[in-house]
Amino acid sequence: MLSLLSQDESIQYPYLTHMLTSGSTFFETLKNFISYQHYFYGYPFYFFSALVILPFRLIFGSQFSSMTQVNLLILRQLVSVLPMLISAGVLTYLQTRFKSTWKSILLFVFLLSIPAVLANNLWFWHPDAMTLLGVVLTIFFLDRDHYALGRNFYYAAIACGFTAATKVIGFFFFLAVFIYLVLAFLQKQLLISKIIRAVTFFILIMLAVFILLNPLLLFPQTRAQIFKIQSQQNFYVTHGWQDEDIYATGLTAWLPYLQQWYAVPVFMLFLFFCLGVACWKGERRLTNWLILGWFFPYSIYLVFLVATKPTHYWLPTFLPLASTTFVLLPDDLFNQSEKKKRSQSFFSTVNLLAILTLGLIGFQTAQYLKADIALTTRIMEKERLLLACNSNPDNNTLGVTVNLNASRWYRLETYDDRSTPGVREFSVIRGTFSVTAFTDYGQSAWACANQTEALFSAQRSAELYKESHPKYKVIGPGGKEISP
Repeated sequence: MLSLLSQDESIQYPYLTHMLTSGSTFFETLKNFISYQHYFYGYPFYFFSALVILPFRLIFGSQFSSMTQVNLLILRQLVSVLPMLISAGVLTYLQTRFKSTWKSILLFVFLLSIPAVLANNLWFWHPDAMTLLGVVLTIFFLDRDHYALGRNFYYAAIACGFTAATKVIGFFFFLAVFIYLVLAFLQKQLLISKIIRAVTFFILIMLAVFILLNPLLLFPQTRAQIFKIQSQQNFYVTHGWQDEDIYATGLTAWLPYLQQWYAVPVFMLFLFFCLGVACWKGERRLTNWLILGWFFPYSIYLVFLVATKPTHYWLPTFLPLASTTFVLLPDDLFNQSEKKKRSQSFFSTVNLLAILTLGLIGFQTAQYLKADIALTTRIMEKERLLLACNSNPDNNTLGVTVNLNASRWYRLETYDDRSTPGVREFSVIRGTFSVTAFTDYGQSAWACANQTEALFSAQRSAELYKESHPKYKVIGPGGKEISP
């Protein structure tokens, strides 16, 4: 059941339960806890996940591993949702310092309404929220240090090391740290020797945290295995899981996914404008220079090198960027006395800019709410979709013709990958029918519970396929092409 509902979670969960399996000796039990074996992610993710469900292991003994629903509920809330909430709160603080109540509340809610954030919070036990928290804390401590190169600077090194230890991406902070040191030199006229000493300690602390949080790197055999798996993972991420056109790189290939899960292009441009203005003037220039220095290296890597397009990849970059949403609006926008002054000149720059900004934010928020409702509905339909039809088609062997049961309803998928663009047609059939599936064309049929469930499954399957293959021509059960 878990593998049908969530492919990633079904792979991760057995490794987590193995970590909490008792051995015949204390050493073997400790070995199980440390040697987590699933080296696609760093040890901090599995370590914290294990701590989260450890109480259930102690209370229910070996039976805890079968408590899948309870364990995953707790894991999602504390490993995915909680770090996301903290990250949104810290980003809100960095941009508003909580000086404006209305702006702080709206920004916090706006960040949590992003469809990719909601998707992560609703149904995903994954390390990305922890990674995002590491990113946000690195920016927070650098900002808090404010060119002193003191203890907060080294706290940032710890947070950066944690980020890298969890999902490697912490190493993309090189530009943000460089910008910070340049600004420190220009603002405080610090000695070059002090800067060199500080950056040396920063790198050493970051690497020490990275290794300490991944202790298996200290053992040659497991280190070689970790590097091998990470190398393989990097190949698949940059080349795709199979040879298909959907694994293209570049901004054009990413835009449909960014628009669906993060923001429409116009609003993305608006955010870049906000970030530029916030770097140029205002009280939060340092914060936004750090966001700028973090955003571009990792985003360039995603756009030009990453071929697979999971929803969550952009969370660590887009949320800091989206935190600039309200920077153009003055804190006293709704202050009565200030409002009265501005009303004397309705067409003032402040008024026009506020109207335009609020209009763009309102438009994007409406898009978010529409997507959030659809996403929540889809999550609530997961079980129905799972049970509507069989998980495997009746003609499961390529090249073999299968005669369908004339008394059953089927979800039929007709496909042709030889054309440009590729075509997928989802329909519902019943009666005497033969189907044959080949590698790049043919038909596949899934037996369903009844006609209603077959129609439901066909419609949802068509919509989901269009989302993951935006360049394909996808036709739904009504004969109408599915729009992006």
